[in-house]
Amino acid sequence: MSPAERNSQMKQMIRNEIQSIGNMGERVVFKELMEEIFLSLYETNEQMYQELEQRVMEELSFDMNRYLIKTGLIEKQYMDCTHHLMFPIDEMDLTDPTYKLSDIVGGIRENGNYTLMKIMIQMDYMQLQELWEQNYQFQGILELKNKGKQEFTIELRPNIKYLSVISHLYQLFNRNGIPWQTVNIPYLYKMVDVIITELPEGVKGDETILRFQIDFGKYSPYVHYDLVPVWNIEKIKLSTIGFPVPCEDHKSFEHIVSIGNHGEEHAYLIDEDTTIKNIFQRGNKLFVTSQTDEAKKWNIYMIRNAMEKKIDHYTYPIMQNLRTENFSEKFQRKWNQEIKTKTELKRFINGFELEDYLVFRDCIVKKYFDGEPETYCMNSFIEDEIRNTQNAMKLILYFIPGSHEPWLIRDIASFIVSEVQRIYPEYECGGKLL
Repeated sequence: MSPAERNSQMKQMIRNEIQSIGNMGERVVFKELMEEIFLSLYETNEQMYQELEQRVMEELSFDMNRYLIKTGLIEKQYMDCTHHLMFPIDEMDLTDPTYKLSDIVGGIRENGNYTLMKIMIQMDYMQLQELWEQNYQFQGILELKNKGKQEFTIELRPNIKYLSVISHLYQLFNRNGIPWQTVNIPYLYKMVDVIITELPEGVKGDETILRFQIDFGKYSPYVHYDLVPVWNIEKIKLSTIGFPVPCEDHKSFEHIVSIGNHGEEHAYLIDEDTTIKNIFQRGNKLFVTSQTDEAKKWNIYMIRNAMEKKIDHYTYPIMQNLRTENFSEKFQRKWNQEIKTKTELKRFINGFELEDYLVFRDCIVKKYFDGEPETYCMNSFIEDEIRNTQNAMKLILYFIPGSHEPWLIRDIASFIVSEVQRIYPEYECGGKLL
């Protein structure tokens, strides 16, 4: 029965009861009592019930694409700190590096190495694997004020700082009760640290650096400087409105946080410890259930869902983990139905709309992988503590390269394979290009 039908039925019962009262004075008193007290109380309870029902239905009708993550690369000189959508993953990337010989000497003395800079190497995954396996060293020239030019050796190592940020994002999704979806981050696997492990003899640290130059040899054409990895996440601080309301368990408190000044079209994650039990967004407010009984300021990750503007331009294409679903796929997900056919798997993969980069061709289950792996796991920070996949069968996905960004194809294939791995935990998944 709908709320309107219940309301109509209740009013009809009251009218019938009024008609059954013979004394006119009693009828007037009863009518006023029903009108002013009973019906008002009933309508208030009905409204509260509808709000609770709506809140439950909104939680059940979960839209994963509200938590869409976009990533990209922007040249530092073109980085706009007031951009409506994209923000630096590491805000330190916006600062201009300063090189002091004393810092380099101190870093080598304490840690055995010093990171001179971060670069991006625009190469295919397999080519980068060759670089890491060969462990190449490159020569540099350090020009000092009083000692002239000095030669030194540098090493290249994969940058892991950005990946640790993605790992932290995964933890936030878990703490906020949001299902995790692999983030499409091919550029982060191209970011490289330039490491110096020792300085020429006689260099003590009190000299002034005039300039330094590094020769990357055959890799020089692929090296790019001053690029800032960005994503559509802004870190903000918001305060609890009023006082926290005690919950029925007598242990937790519901905090209300206003997001009216930032926009209810965005998604929000609370970056706090395990005292958070639940977070729910409704309209321009966040409802946070926590064991904290005092009003406070919350560290919040705001996942912006703003549309691209016509004047926006990116040298490197923006990557995202959005996946479009048709009715049958939404029905399957609602009832937790497994993908069992190649046609269903193809529809799942095509939902990411990445055909410009690569096209899914086929999949085969084998006992072993053939040759060198061409893809990697983008969710390596998630440890499977339940299943033992050591002897698991291999599910191999075959792709045809597309026309866009050939140096990113295997990384994008790794994103797709990582998503397929989530729905087929009984297999060890991998990808190959045809």
